[in-house]
Amino acid sequence: MRALKAEIGMIGLGLAIGVGVGFLLGRYVWPVRYVGVAPGDLHPQWQAEYVQMVALAYAQDQDLALARARLALLGDPIEVLRQFSNRPAVSMSPAARSAIAQLLRALQTSSSKPLGGPP
Repeated sequence: MRALKAEIGMIGLGLAIGVGVGFLLGRYVWPVRYVGVAPGDLHPQWQAEYVQMVALAYAQDQDLALARARLALLGDPIEVLRQFSNRPAVSMSPAARSAIAQLLRALQTSSSKPLGGPP
C-alpha cells in the first residue's frame, strides 16, 4: 500500500513539474506570435484602434484611396466609420474623433461624385 502511494505521489509530482515546465516554455521561451492577422479577425477593441490609426493616417497624408483600401478590410468603409464614430463606449482622443469625422466626410463626398467617363 505504501509503495502504491509513493508511485501515485511520484506520478503527481512528475505531472506537476511537466505542466510547470510546459507553461514556462510556452509563456516565456517560445510564446505564440501572431503575424499577418487581417483587421477583420481582430477583437472589436483592436478594430477600433485600427480605424483610429487609419483615420489619423488620412489626416496626416490625405490619401483617400489608401484610407478606403485599408478600411475595406473591415467592410464597407463608410459603414465602418459610421459604426465607430457613433460608438460612445470606444475611448477616442479628440484628434482621432475629428480625424474619423473628416475621413467620413471625405468618403461620403467622393462616393457621391459621379465617376468620370464618356458623356
